[in-house]
Parts: sequence; C-alpha cells; structure tokens
Amino acid sequence: MCNEGLSNEHYKKILSITPELLCISDMHGQFRYVNSAFEEVLGYTAEELRGSTLYSILHPEDKEAATNSIKSLLINKQDRLSIERRYLCKEGIYKWIAWEITIDWTEELVYSSGRNITDKKKTEEAERKAKERLEEAQEFAKLGYWEFNTITGENYWSDELIRICGLTRDEFAPNFDAFMQMVHPDDKNLIINTMKEPLKGKEYELELRLIRSDNETIWLSERVKYDQDPSGKVVRWYGVVQDISLRKLNEIKLKESETKFKELVENLREVIWIRQGGNLVYISPAYEQVWGRTCQSLYENPQSFIDSIHPEDKERILQAFINDHDINQDLFEDQYRIRRPDGTERWIWLRKFPIFDNHGKLIRHVGICYDVTKIKEYEEEVLKNKMEKEMARLERLSLVGEMAAGIGHEVRNPMTTVRGFLQLLSSKEDCFKYNEFFKLMIDELDRANSIITEFLSLAKDRVVELEVQSLKEIVQDIFPLIQADGLVSEKNIVMDLEEVAKIPLDKKEILQLILNLVQNGSQAMLPGGTIKIRTFMDNEEIVLAVSDEGSGIPPQVLEKIGTPFFTTKENGTGLGLAVCYSIVARHNAKIDIDTGSKGTTFFVRFKNLT
Repeated sequence: MCNEGLSNEHYKKILSITPELLCISDMHGQFRYVNSAFEEVLGYTAEELRGSTLYSILHPEDKEAATNSIKSLLINKQDRLSIERRYLCKEGIYKWIAWEITIDWTEELVYSSGRNITDKKKTEEAERKAKERLEEAQEFAKLGYWEFNTITGENYWSDELIRICGLTRDEFAPNFDAFMQMVHPDDKNLIINTMKEPLKGKEYELELRLIRSDNETIWLSERVKYDQDPSGKVVRWYGVVQDISLRKLNEIKLKESETKFKELVENLREVIWIRQGGNLVYISPAYEQVWGRTCQSLYENPQSFIDSIHPEDKERILQAFINDHDINQDLFEDQYRIRRPDGTERWIWLRKFPIFDNHGKLIRHVGICYDVTKIKEYEEEVLKNKMEKEMARLERLSLVGEMAAGIGHEVRNPMTTVRGFLQLLSSKEDCFKYNEFFKLMIDELDRANSIITEFLSLAKDRVVELEVQSLKEIVQDIFPLIQADGLVSEKNIVMDLEEVAKIPLDKKEILQLILNLVQNGSQAMLPGGTIKIRTFMDNEEIVLAVSDEGSGIPPQVLEKIGTPFFTTKENGTGLGLAVCYSIVARHNAKIDIDTGSKGTTFFVRFKNLT
C-alpha cells in the first residue's frame, strides 16, 4: 500500500504544512491538538490554548447557535456537521471559519477541519449591503428590474417590480404570459410589435399602462435591452420599469389646465402675450381686434409690437422690455398709446410680470394688455367738463370780486356814517332806553361790513404778498387759535404735520384759508367730532389736508361747492369756501375733495415752484 512505511513524524509534517485549520477536542470542546495553520490564522500557540475551549473564543452572537448545534449532535448522535462561526483572534479581531466536523463517539473526540472564509464573508456582506441599497434605491425611485431568458423560459422580477404591479412573491410567479395579462388592452400590441422587431436598435423606451390586481391602472415607463447569440437570435431580454403614474396624472391635469386656459384666454377681450428667452411664444386672438393686425404677422415680425407704440411713449415702454432680464423686477404696469394700420390710436394699459421656476430662475414673462381707450375718452370728457365748470366758477368769482371792488367803497361810506350817528345817539341820555336797539343795529352793520370784506377778497386782481415760507409753520402758528375755537364748540382739533418744501405763500391769505376750511368742517360735525389738519408731500406737490367726521357732502351740493352765496347752513353767507377757492387760485393751487358717509377731506395742492 502507498501509505506503508510512513512514520508519525511524516504525518505530523503533513499536518503542519496543510493550509486547513486542524483541531482535535474532547466532547466538552477542550483543545487536544491544533496544527500550525490554526495557530497562524487565529494567532494563538498550542500552549496558549491548552486548557481552553473553542467556545471561549467564539463570537458572542454565535454562542447560542453553537449551543444548539451541540445539543442536536448529542440528541441525534450525528457523526458529521458543517458549520460557519466567528472566532476571536489574538490580535483582537474576529475571523470567519468554516468547519467540517467529525465525531468519534467511541473515543469521545471531535475532529475538525476548517477554512478561513473571512474574505468570502466580507465579500458576501458587501454584496448583501449593495443589494439592499439597490433595492432601497429601486423602491425610492419606484424602479423595478426584470429579465427573460428566451432559451430557458426563465423569468426574474425584482421585489420592487412585484410591488409596483401590486403583487406578492407568494401569489405570483414571474412569467411573460402573466405579465401580458396585466397590460392594458390598448397597449398589448406595443409590447408584441417591439419583441417582433428587435433588430431596429439595441434599446427601446416604452410607456404603457398596467392593470393591477386591485384594478388600479398605473402608467409605466420601460427601457428594454436584449442580448443576441452569434447567429443574431435574441437569447435574453431585460429592462427597467418605473412607475410614472403621478407624472402622467400631472401631465393630464396640465393638459386639461392648458386647454381650459386656452379656452379662457382666447375668449377674453384682453390681449395676453408670453415671452420666453426674449422671444414671443404666444399672443391671444384679441390682439387682432385691438391692434388691427393678425397674430401671424406678429409671430413673423415681433418688432411690429414695438413699432406700433406711439413715438411719445415708445422709449418709456421699450425700457420695460429691455429690463426683462432683471430678476428683481416685479410687476410692471403703465399706460401708453398705439397706432393701428388704419391710422387710429388706442390707449393700452399694460401689466407685465415675471414667472419663476421652483429654484427661483426666471423662465418667462407674461403680459396683459387692456384696451382702455373708452375709459380714457370718458376721463378726458370728465376732465373737460370739470375744467369748464372750474372756469365758469372762477369767472363768477371774478365777476363777484369786480362788483365787490366797484361798490364796496360806495356802500361802506354810508354804513360808516350811519354807524357813527347810531353810536352818538346811544350816548344821549334821553335815548338810553333805546340802547338795546342801537346795539343790535350796530352789530348788524358790523356783520354787513365783514361780509363786504369777504366779498372784496374774491377780487381777481387782489394783490397778494408772496414770501417763501413753510406751510407747516403757518399751520403751527394758527393752531392755538383754532384749538381754542374747538374747545368752545366742543370739537377736537389735531395735527399731523410732515416736513414740506418751502414755497411762495401769502401768510395772511393762507391763515384765512385754514380758518375757513376748519370752520367749514367744524360746522359739519356734532360735538365730540374731530378735525384733523395735515401737511405732506405728494410727489412734487405740497399738500394741506383738512378732514372732518361729518356725514359727507351730497353730490348735488358738491357740484356747487365754492359758488359765492351758495350755502346749506341756516346762518351762512355762502362766501367761506368761495374765499378759499379765490385764495387757492391766486396761489396757482387747486382743491380736491374726498367725501363719504364717514367724513370729508379738503386737499389743497400747491405746486413746488422753488
């Protein structure tokens, strides 16, 4: 026999050079023998292992399994066992050892032959983690994978593909026929034709519908590839599948929204346009009605949109389009004129605003153009009528003023004489009993004289002494007097004065203006009401505003405000506001009135001529 003549030394030498880990232990796991490979792999010498057991260097997580294996061996009297366990090396790390174990029940010894499979286990663990990450990624992206071997008929579906289709591995065995049963009837030919003509390309992209087991219809996007044998026959199909139901649903909603938008926009009188990347991409049909040109002509020559703008407005509007790239520009609106091919002009109110994507990037501009020609014509007519009324009112004021200047002297002289004789008679002892009557007559003469004074202030050619000064300071100067009058009439007087530019003013006349406006507001309120006096800048205008909390001015009265001798008050002369309008006219200013059920505000607007 070939083994004859070998000594124990020969066997020991063979055991020492074999790469396998060899170990002999008793039934309690105590070491009886370890070879050199054992010492080299785990780092312990045979001497260091004397008296210890394999169990003592076993990984804690493997001890329960090891205990169960020993119990199984003892109960079943097995002779052989294959296990994989982790053991603590002398250097402090764990290594995987795959053992083939043989039991000698007669001698009660355990013979073990092991291999270091640590690298293999690391590879398996890396592959397992990679597979887990892949499955997680597929689940996150709703991306499934499949393969079909045309030679063997073998099918493979990933877990995510199973889930996408609403199935479980327990109830479904992947196969082509079962898949085709789930494909929407309208999409079956798409699959069949693709597989019939595989030579047109190495990759296909399909979108199809699938009817799941719960009858829900889903949309899938599929990328398909195939392998061929040397003869050109397809031997393997494989591909990735993604659930795009949400995207498709959004596309359908977007399409429906676009259809509704188009239906709405194309029936509006307003002109809607969209510019993207500096190019016109849409103009609504209303453009043809307003501009008098076809939409097609604008697409062919976008410059005609700018060319149609009135020369006096072009530079201003053109600048707004030049600034399209400015991402800080928000809503832009302005009014301008256009010239139509037939020579007529239209007024356009433009509102233009930017559209940004989810990342704040400017993607387009949308504009709305309203034809406001009729509104402009109406405004011009209203302004014309207002100016005509203002001219008529000023002419009446002028006429009254001229009359006052002409007759004031002739009336005042006799009145002065009469007043003097009444004072003389009232001092006579035998007339004392008539003093009450004399006082009444003198008071009425004084009242008539004050009316004549107001009358004279209406004169157009009245001399004003203009001096550059602050409107705010004039209000502050007269405020104590106004406040005192307010206390008597139980009215609150408050100020809200901002700094304003200094302008040429006649202080006496402005004081009279403020007094008259405050008195007019005070008479319109019940006790407890508040008069508010303000000064502020409005663009280039200096504004004096006097507000009350009365019940407002009726429209029929508002039209006659400022007309001499027109009054709604029982004891009024109708000259207070007429004087205000005269003073304002002599200062090249104007009066605006804002009235409502909660009160009235007179705005006196002075031009900044400094």
